[in-house]
Amino acid sequence: MASIFVQIASYHDYELGKTIVHANKQKSGKHEIHFGVFNCFYKENEIYYPKLDNLKFIDRLAPEGIGVCRSRNIANSLYSGQDYFLQIDSHTRFRKDWDDSLIAEIKDYQVCGIPKPLITTYPGTYRYDDELNEVIDWGDNITSIYFGDTPDEFSLTLIPGQRAVSPKGLMVQPSVSAGFIFTLGSFATLKLNEKIAFWGEEIFMASKAWTSGFDLLLPSRQYLFHLYYDHKYPRQRSNRRHIWLDFPEQFSEMDAESKKEIEDILSTARVGEDALGSERTLEAFGKYAGLDFKNRKLIM
Repeated sequence: MASIFVQIASYHDYELGKTIVHANKQKSGKHEIHFGVFNCFYKENEIYYPKLDNLKFIDRLAPEGIGVCRSRNIANSLYSGQDYFLQIDSHTRFRKDWDDSLIAEIKDYQVCGIPKPLITTYPGTYRYDDELNEVIDWGDNITSIYFGDTPDEFSLTLIPGQRAVSPKGLMVQPSVSAGFIFTLGSFATLKLNEKIAFWGEEIFMASKAWTSGFDLLLPSRQYLFHLYYDHKYPRQRSNRRHIWLDFPEQFSEMDAESKKEIEDILSTARVGEDALGSERTLEAFGKYAGLDFKNRKLIM
């Protein structure tokens, strides 16, 4: 029996409890599942989550704890040596036996000579229909990450725009999807830079993971399903909140500092606890991912 640490950093999300319940319902029963949850709530803590022996959580009143990397560090502080690590968003659903299947995929990659596989892809979709019934679009489609849409933005900020595309045969990923990262448990001990507020989180996490020895890889099928934001609806059916709407002035300052910090890390190849790892170089990651950080160009 193996153990999995499920990290969830949530901002006043009414889907949080449903996510935990569904993960428990859909697990295989062959492994120990441990949830580490940071619940940052707005004004009043109205967020439900179930009473479970395998759930540890930290509650804080916003704006304390806001910012994606700060909130993930808080959730990761609940890690206690589990074998595997799963990072998800607080609005996620799961395929049956997701735990056993993902562990098997890690082991398959290790048999192929990859010691630290990191599986990542943008999750599939679940949604609410017009009658507010939950609908999970059960599909096996996985997606690779494409950088080529915003070369000017990468030149200015060193943050490439990421878009999901169909894989071209290879099972490698050039970056991560922050809503689906499955890897070895030691990943939870990598400290994230708490100045990073939101935009740029994924390229920072990808570069930190790769330079820390983790190989970014696709799963063979889709295991997670995500409630994506729908811009057609002025108020989301999930009542989702966003920190940039609740704290616009504070978030604007955080976002500016965040982008400056990412640019400093990636332009100087800075190594350290709050920056890159030391097992592989940023230049090597750039060649792997198709990003020339030195000359600020996409390598297509």
